[in-house]
Amino acid sequence: MTDSALAGVVCARICHDLSSPVGALVNGIDLIREITPEEAAGELAMVAQTAARAAAMLRFHRLAFGTASDPAATLSRRELSERIEAVIAGPRVTVGWSAQDGPPVTITVARLTCLLALAARRLLGLEGALKVILPARDPLPASVIAEGSRVAVTAEQRQWLAGGLDPFPDSRHVEFALAPRAAAAAGARLVLSEAEGQIALRAVAG
Repeated sequence: MTDSALAGVVCARICHDLSSPVGALVNGIDLIREITPEEAAGELAMVAQTAARAAAMLRFHRLAFGTASDPAATLSRRELSERIEAVIAGPRVTVGWSAQDGPPVTITVARLTCLLALAARRLLGLEGALKVILPARDPLPASVIAEGSRVAVTAEQRQWLAGGLDPFPDSRHVEFALAPRAAAAAGARLVLSEAEGQIALRAVAG
């Protein structure tokens, strides 16, 4: 029951995240139908930008929430950083990266890193900075650090990161429940540490 319930929450999350760009695409196409070709240049640019955003979200969500057919498959760190930044970064949120040019990581570790990034982004609030850290030669420990004036973690989020499901997470927080499971699949455990204006989520071996 727990696995099927989590799957339902994941589906709800993906639909929620994609509803905005897909809706914008539909509205843009409808508008283009009503104007002349000469007037459509701006709308076409908007549609192209929104389509690129939706494609980036699909690529990221497939990695973060999907199940790899070959868990031993690898992804370059540069590709991983591009997928994370395309979805997480914004006007008031920056994403930094450590050891971007190191050896590729397994899909299992890439999925874990994406989930940690999503969770850290939620902890960040409206604005701040995330830093993704992978060792130069090894995939673990994988860390994502959230830094901002309003960074905070709730009791429920702590519970989910520790592997508990009471209360059961909603779609906005499903990454917190999935992260410890992804860590276990990568042979790791999650460690949460706090400092003034900073929260670090780390997946350490063992």
